[in-house]
Parts: sequence; C-alpha cells; structure tokens
Amino acid sequence: MEIYDDILKAIEQELRSGSDVKPTRVQQRCNLAYDKFSRYLGEMAAKELIHRKPISITAKGLDFLQDHRRIRRFVHEIGMKYLNDKESTLSEREDYGPIKFLDNLPPKSHAVLLYDDKKYAELVTSHYILKGLERGESCVYLTFEDPRRIEGRLSRSGIDVESSKQRNLLRIYMLKRSDVNEGNPYDNLTKVIRESTIGLRPPYRFYRNFVPIEKSVKGMKLELLYEQLLHENFESLDLSLMCRHDLSEIEKSARTDFVETLLKNHDQVIYASEPEKAIAFDPSLLESGE
Repeated sequence: MEIYDDILKAIEQELRSGSDVKPTRVQQRCNLAYDKFSRYLGEMAAKELIHRKPISITAKGLDFLQDHRRIRRFVHEIGMKYLNDKESTLSEREDYGPIKFLDNLPPKSHAVLLYDDKKYAELVTSHYILKGLERGESCVYLTFEDPRRIEGRLSRSGIDVESSKQRNLLRIYMLKRSDVNEGNPYDNLTKVIRESTIGLRPPYRFYRNFVPIEKSVKGMKLELLYEQLLHENFESLDLSLMCRHDLSEIEKSARTDFVETLLKNHDQVIYASEPEKAIAFDPSLLESGE
C-alpha cells in the first residue's frame, strides 16, 4: 500500500507540473529500482488504479489516495493518544533556548546544528522546517535516509507533512553517495539544489542531514572542504541552509579542529543538548571578543 501510494503521489506531482508524465521521472520520485517499479506499475494498471498510456490516475486511484491519507491520519492519531509517540510537545519547543534563536533567523542564513542528543536535534530540526513552512518558503530536506522515515519524524513533531507536500512546500530528497564523494563538492551541491527544487518556487529553505562518508580523519577533511566551499559561495546560492552534524560521529582526534572550522564557515551555530547545556549564537561574536 505504501509503495502504491508513493507511485500515485509521484504521478500526481508530475501531472501538476504540466508536462507529460514520463515513467522514468515517476520512478525517480519514488526511488524504486526500475524492475520493481515496472512490476508495481503493471499491478496497479491491472487493479485499475492507473492508466498506462499515457500514465494517469483513474478515479479508483484517486479514491485510493484519499482513503490512504485518511488511514495514515488515523494511525497517527492512535499513536498520539495511546503510545505517546509525539517527538516533541509544543511546550517543549517553547521552553527550549535555541528555538527562540531559530524564530529570529534572518533570510538566506547559513546555520550549523551540532548535537550530542538526537532528541534535541530533532526538536531543532522540526522547528527549523516548521518556521520555513510558516513563512511560505519551499523546504527541502536532504538526506541519505529513507524519505518515509523522515516524513514520519516530522509528522510526529506536529508538521502536516501530507498537506505541505501537496502544496509543493515540502520535499524530502534522498541523496546518492555520488552526490557527495565524487567530483567537485560545490558543483555537486548546485546540481542537487537544481534537481531537488524542480517544481518548487523560491524562496528555498534547505536542511542537510550530514552522514559521514567515512568515519575517519580523511572523511572529516572531505566534509570540511565541502563546508568551506559552500560557505565561500553561499551568497550565490540564494537560499537558507542548515547543516546538521552529530558530534559523536566525528573522529575524536580531529574533533576540535573540525568544530572550529565549522564555526568559521557558518553564520549561526546551534548546539542541541540538554536545556542547561544548549546554546545558539553568531560565531562572529567570538572573533570580536564579545
């Protein structure tokens, strides 16, 4: 059902873009291997959920989409009521120091999120996305994870993921390893920005969930090169961006230099930890001695 839903939503997005629906484009949106995608497409045509030539959604397919959304909302509400599945409550967000800092982030800011507690990192993440949606920005979440897992976490934090996706205000974009470890890092990033914003309207708000290419000093150096090139050319990108780094993933021997370099290559820094340890600040204050 989840895969059928993904394929139908991808077709729906292609239809809204106004162009002919191409199987390869739908496949890319669903992130499925082509042989599996072809098999599911055949199944869905046999069940009269779609037409094959040209690709379109039948009335039965539209009913499926509507019913599946109702089911997901129902399951979500059950989790909230009986399993206490909510990632963070409104009161937690309001009382957490870095949240007020996020509320006042200027447009086209380049921020870094450092953390040693995933719970608080997710708190900052969801609020960063939420503020972008409230401001009418097109929010793009770059990740190596399965997009459905990200959508689940954002939903549990109180974001209406389905509605935001339908209005083309939210996109979870799954990166490939070649996007970060082959060729020029800046060229790779501009390519990802171009491809991940197809059909979206500016202004853009990006969130980059960093996963180390390799947990070593060499991997850290490559990531720092990426961050330096990004910051040097940031104004030309015309967007807001938050980069996320798990401090526990950074090789201990390189941790101090790594963090210092991150401070030099971002406009705002947020350290997500327990409330008494958490802090958010402008790193230029360190240079001025304040």
